[in-house]
Amino acid sequence: MLRRTFAAVCIVFGLSPVAIAQVKFERKYPEGATRTVEIKNKLEQRLTLAGMDIDTGSNTTTVSKSTIGKRDVGGMLRVHEKIESLQISTDVIGQNYSFDSANPDNAGSSPLEVLRPVHKAISQRTSTTVLDKDNRVYAIEFDQDIVGSLPPEVQPLLKAQFDQENLKKAANQEFDQLTSEPVNKGDSWQRTSTINFGAGQIMTFQTKFTYEGTVEKQGRVLDQITSKTLAVDFALQDSPLPFQVKGSELKADESGSVILFDRERGHVVESNAKVRVTGDITFVVNNMELPSTLDLKMQSSVVVK
Repeated sequence: MLRRTFAAVCIVFGLSPVAIAQVKFERKYPEGATRTVEIKNKLEQRLTLAGMDIDTGSNTTTVSKSTIGKRDVGGMLRVHEKIESLQISTDVIGQNYSFDSANPDNAGSSPLEVLRPVHKAISQRTSTTVLDKDNRVYAIEFDQDIVGSLPPEVQPLLKAQFDQENLKKAANQEFDQLTSEPVNKGDSWQRTSTINFGAGQIMTFQTKFTYEGTVEKQGRVLDQITSKTLAVDFALQDSPLPFQVKGSELKADESGSVILFDRERGHVVESNAKVRVTGDITFVVNNMELPSTLDLKMQSSVVVK
């Protein structure tokens, strides 16, 4: 009897540290608070089609400021965001284009200048994210119709990227990267997410996230989450482009991300991610198959102040 009692006590005390070590990533939105976010995105792509290399590259840096409003009686919360600076440099098949919100009308001679009105409108836009009582994105609103102000020939190519439902889905995907369940160090979970590159081009990722425990940075204790891409796929959906995709066989050769979450502040304070996607894509043009190979590198970093 004494042995059984001792064994039971050992089990209870053995489980206690696990329960104490559990953490939960609870988002917090203090009314009236402001946050400044710097986002950097870099893309390098080589698409080899019919023996010809088509190279594309871009760098984008966005700094925006968000102001958190007050919850209404229904629990809805509005977060207003204004872009403070936007810098873009793009190279498509040797054609260069750059945009700087500090000098938005400093135009070049590239055919890509057709994008300048888009970026100028984005840099001057104010958006509002409406959160529900569970802090999920209920709606995203803009103070102007960017797509409607563009030339008709450009609108179909960019419409999906400014679609409010697509933006809402992307925002909730980012929200869901962090599990809502309590976790212990070493726990993992998987998520499926999509990136809309415009003109119906959709890339789908299957990603595994792992909680690595806490780290100390600049005097604060932060939760660290890492990730690895398990699978990737590419497809065209309702695309205005003059070709179709028969199929793709892609893989993530290199991938990884580090997310730092501040439980005291209740939000991600920093994240860095990269992925390299390679493989084959079969396009169909005028009922003729065009095999191609893709080498795509994407990097991103986010710092929240």
